[in-house]
Amino acid sequence: MTKKLLQIHFERKADKFFNKGSIEKKEVSGLIIKAIRKLSGQAAFGGENVDVKYLKGEFKGYLRIRKGDLRIVFKIAEDENLIIVTVSNIDFRGNVYK
Repeated sequence: MTKKLLQIHFERKADKFFNKGSIEKKEVSGLIIKAIRKLSGQAAFGGENVDVKYLKGEFKGYLRIRKGDLRIVFKIAEDENLIIVTVSNIDFRGNVYK
C-alpha cells in the first residue's frame, strides 16, 4: 500500500466558523483524517470512532462528519498520489444545510 499526501482546504464559509471559537482547525483536520481512514477500511486509531456519512439530494457527492451538534461537510478528490479534501461548511446541526 502506497502512502498518499493529504491536503485539506477550507472554503470561506467553513473558515468563518473558526472565528466563533467553537472548534479549531487542528481538531477538524484530525476528524477528517479519521473519516478518510474509516472510509478506506483502515482500522480506527486513537480509540475514537467517527460518524461519517455520504449525503443525498442537493448535497450529493459530499460527506458529513457528525460530532455532537456540529456538522462538517466536505468533498474528497483523489489522485494516484494525492488526496484533496475541501471542507465546504462547518456549523451546527440546524444551520449547516442552509
